[in-house]
Amino acid sequence: MTLKTKPIIRLYSMPDEEMTTRAQTKHDLLVDDLADFTAKFPFIDMTWVNSYQSDITTAINYQSDTVQVNLIKVLTEDVQSSVAEGMKALDTLDIYAKLAFPDSPAKQRVFGQDNWDKARNDQQKMVKALKSAHTFADEAAYKTALTGKGYTLPEIAALLTIADNISTKDALQEKAKAGRPVVTEDRINVQNIVWERDQTLKTMAELVYRDDAAKLDQYLLYPAGSGESTTVIVHVTATMIPQQNATVRLMNTSLAAQQTDASGNAVFSSVNMPDSVDIKVVLADNREALRPNQAVVQGTETTIDVVIP
Repeated sequence: MTLKTKPIIRLYSMPDEEMTTRAQTKHDLLVDDLADFTAKFPFIDMTWVNSYQSDITTAINYQSDTVQVNLIKVLTEDVQSSVAEGMKALDTLDIYAKLAFPDSPAKQRVFGQDNWDKARNDQQKMVKALKSAHTFADEAAYKTALTGKGYTLPEIAALLTIADNISTKDALQEKAKAGRPVVTEDRINVQNIVWERDQTLKTMAELVYRDDAAKLDQYLLYPAGSGESTTVIVHVTATMIPQQNATVRLMNTSLAAQQTDASGNAVFSSVNMPDSVDIKVVLADNREALRPNQAVVQGTETTIDVVIP
């Protein structure tokens, strides 16, 4: 039996060059606006900013650098940058662990500190250290104590994100060292890392600049008025049966409510679609459902299932 592999999908619809150019612009804006972001999200500091730049540089070099030895150099520096980012994330966790468990040295060091020194210059050990630290930090008992002292949920999630980024970059680095060509999937992986950074930045900007529309526009994933049409299809079922004539509203948009068709679908299209939508569904029998923060893929078509018991 032949196993089918899942294709690597580009997460954005604009050309690669435009995406990285916009990312570079947002990075440069972030340098100037850093204090605004750090005030709300303490883990957004110069280490994060420099790592963001490293990801952008890697993505640009994948487009233009055809010399294998230069590619290896870029990737090696990129991996080292992410490893340093991981070490700083672990050091931050260690500080909060001491604050959260002042009377228990065992709980302070349950996150794997004894192995961290060996991970400082070893990407594989760093990946293991970050994943182990995340496992414990994300457990309810430890998470409650840590967040009670100011450690944030994004900082906990970042432990796993950094580990995944190191794994991706390390795999690409090893391919380059072995002399394998840079394939399309590798390039998409690198570009997607930048795009995911942009998504994180845009989500945070929604809080940082929620009262400053002009500043928020600077961090949009797609430029305002770019003409990129985004379609959201809301598919409504109840007891596994598609629901016709259900009223569907995207609460955080100005789009008019739609009635579902015989297949249970309501279709919304706009060039100003947000990156996530709050969906309210009212069935013909007046049963209701609210699905907040449903992710939308800009510039393409996204189907969101709303299942009502």
